[in-house]
Order: sequence, then structure tokens, then C-alpha cells
Amino acid sequence: MKNNRLITVNQKGLTLLELLIAIAIVAIMLTTVAPAIQSILIKSRITSDLNSLSAVAQRARFTAVDEQSNVVMCPTTNYESCVSSWMNATMVFVDENGNGSRDTSEPLITTSDPLNSANTIYDISGAITFNEQGGISQSATITICPKDNNSKYASALILSLYGRIAVAIDSDGDGTKEDLTGTDLNCS
Repeated sequence: MKNNRLITVNQKGLTLLELLIAIAIVAIMLTTVAPAIQSILIKSRITSDLNSLSAVAQRARFTAVDEQSNVVMCPTTNYESCVSSWMNATMVFVDENGNGSRDTSEPLITTSDPLNSANTIYDISGAITFNEQGGISQSATITICPKDNNSKYASALILSLYGRIAVAIDSDGDGTKEDLTGTDLNCS
């Protein structure tokens, strides 16, 4: 006598309806999370550029005090001469002859990469010179904004006359950071 067994096959997978529901759930999650991710990316790019400029400025200030000499921090395109746009790379050198520009005998102390192309920079042009006490001749605010100039994301590196280096904060809680005078940072 033959043994007639019924063989059952377990199928694995999704039905079309289950697949459509899963896709709808993923789409809803992405539309609610995407703006938050975009905001995080913008803030991260600005923070990265601020950290880079801050490190270079601190190195320039400490070198001026250590070497008891004027130290220049400026934007550059070729690491030999200063330019006005701070979107370029930054270099620091001891200005031994006090002429404000780098001569071939003046070695580079440190450099940084150009700013992120998704950012823009305001409120500064030209070089900053730190004296032997670590101070600068004129206070400076280096404001970094996203390309769309949304002041909500603006942040700044603030250099006082004494050479103290600080990052702008939102002291009044209105969602926009301020400079040393309490004025909201502006992206224009």
C-alpha cells in the first residue's frame, strides 16, 4: 500500500498589500525625519568650520605669546600671500619684519583647509595680527552662515581686543546667537 502524504510548502514573503503598507510607513517616517536631519547637517558644517578657525586662531595667539612676536593669521590661496576672502584656506606665520605679509624666510606655523562650500562667511576681511601679549588691534567677529543665509543657523567666532577667543551663544533665548555687544548675528 502506498503512503499518500500531503506535502506542505511554507511560503515566505510579503503580499502586495503588506508591501504597500510597509512602503507607506517608511515614506511617512522619512518625511518627518528628513527636515531634522537637514538641520543637523547644516549645524554640523558650521560647527566644523568654526572649530577649524578657532584652532588656528588659538595657535596664532599662543605662538605670538610664546615667540614674543607679531603673528599673522590670514586667508590664503597659495600659502605664500594673504588674500581678503576667509572662504579660502587659512595660514598662520610669525611676521618677523612686521610688514604684514609672509616672506620666504618666515615659516608657516599652521594652516587650515578652506571653509565648507555650503557655508558663507561675513563680518571679516583681511588679516588678523596677534601681538606679543596675545591681543589684536581691533576686535573681530567671524560669522559663518549656511548658503541660504538663514540667520537661525548662524554662528560666529569672536575675538576680543585681548585676543580671547569665544563662540557666539544665544543668551536671550530667541533662537539667534549674538555677538559680544548682544546684537543678533546677521547673514547678510
